[in-house]
Amino acid sequence: MTEWRDWPTWRRVIAAAHDQVGSAATVGADAALAVGDLLKTVIDVTPGAFPGAILDAVDLLSANQQAMAPITNLRNAVYLHVDEGPLAVAEAVSDLERRIRESWRGIAVTGSAVIPAGGTVLIHSASSTVRTVLEMARDHLEFDVVCTRAMPIGEGAEMAAELRAGGFDVELIDDEVAIEVLAGMDVVLAGADAIGPSQVINKVGTAVLAGAAKAIGVPFYLLAATDKILPGTLFNAALQRRGREDLSEAIALDVFSGVATEIGLLDAEAVAEYAGGLAVAEGIAV
Repeated sequence: MTEWRDWPTWRRVIAAAHDQVGSAATVGADAALAVGDLLKTVIDVTPGAFPGAILDAVDLLSANQQAMAPITNLRNAVYLHVDEGPLAVAEAVSDLERRIRESWRGIAVTGSAVIPAGGTVLIHSASSTVRTVLEMARDHLEFDVVCTRAMPIGEGAEMAAELRAGGFDVELIDDEVAIEVLAGMDVVLAGADAIGPSQVINKVGTAVLAGAAKAIGVPFYLLAATDKILPGTLFNAALQRRGREDLSEAIALDVFSGVATEIGLLDAEAVAEYAGGLAVAEGIAV
């Protein structure tokens, strides 16, 4: 009995699974909403399709969004509560969606606090979270913005264009130039795909830039919601699932100055403690 595969709610799950444009936060929230709506329809129309339809949905999402931490956390949340019944799963999924959508406010407060007045901010790659922080910081600070192109895809150019459209005066530079101008920067900001107890997965080129920044004393902060933090088992699985052509890399957390989250600024030790407190579903296949 798989008629639910023809429902619009299932097609929304597929859309989230194949979204290669949206940020991790956007895709994660949309996926959680789609799974929650699929679950409601299952309960109303074909209760016997639970839990199969819901497990298939989060497995599909995870298989296609391999290193996207909010998707991994969504799947883990479903597996953690599936034995408690559909209402428990619905509550867990709804809570995750709410936290993802609301986390930007806290991140914006924490992140804007690390931007010095009158300083210059260097951004690597594109990140909706970084853009939100810059927009909020601009309400009470004046600062300059420099973006790397973030090759080979060049999403940094798109980030620069979006910031310019929002009224920022942005300088776009080649990736290799970033190291040369690093000494003149006051802070470096970047998003994150996934964060584990001791490493982060992010755009290629982040490791070199972060290492150079640490060597000369320029602070480098990651901006990410706590839904990007994964326990060790799930982070390692996300790391292993990346393909050979993946444009991300793993970087040691202690090379960064900290992670600005909705619950405050976390150093590497605090991230490890937070990740260590996260439960992993026994039945989940990593």
